[in-house]
Order: sequence, then structure tokens, then C-alpha cells
Amino acid sequence: MKIRVLLALAALATALLTWGSGSPRAAFPSSLRLSELSESQQLEAHHRLQEEGQVKEFKGKILKSGGKFVLEESSNGGNYGTYLLDDQATAKKYEGQRVVVTGTLDAPHNTIHVRKIEAVA
Repeated sequence: MKIRVLLALAALATALLTWGSGSPRAAFPSSLRLSELSESQQLEAHHRLQEEGQVKEFKGKILKSGGKFVLEESSNGGNYGTYLLDDQATAKKYEGQRVVVTGTLDAPHNTIHVRKIEAVA
């Protein structure tokens, strides 16, 4: 029973993450067979989807790279990275500044879906 609930949650999360990708069928590719995955693979996929959808704070500096505004992260529990910011208009206002970006991480696209940007004093 638990596995069925997790599978349903994973399928729902997949549908929500792919919403707007152009085709409603894109959310459920015909080659996807959750039943072919081991229980541990199903749980791992479920946890990854949950983690990616969580609102987090990212600290760093907003820079322009390749004509796009990015956050060069200065700390995230010891992890560092550079992420594209999906709200380019707001990011432009903070170019060169140290900021805290609140949003959700789209790891496959290395993009932060911005909810809020605040300058750090």
C-alpha cells in the first residue's frame, strides 16, 4: 500500500514538473514504467522530486554570464554552484550585489525559480 501511494505521488510530481512542456503526454512518456524500477529506485526518485520542489534560500552574488543573470552561490551547506535565475528582470536590479534568493531549484536545468531576491547588508 505504501509503495502505491509513493508511486502515485511520484507520478503526480512528475506531471507537475513537466506541466507546460508543450504536450500533456510529456508528463508520462510511454517508455516510463515505474513498475520496472526497484523499490529503492522508486523511493530515491520520489525523494529527489520532493527535495527539488522545496523552497530554499540560496546565498551568493548575482553576476551576468553569457548574457544571462546567474547566482554564484557562496554557501549551501558546503556546496557551491552557479545557477541561472528565471526572473531576469528582478535579478538585473541586484547585479554585482550579494543577495539571498528564495526559490525552488530545478536541478536538471540548473535553474532557480525565483520567489524573492533580497540584498545582503
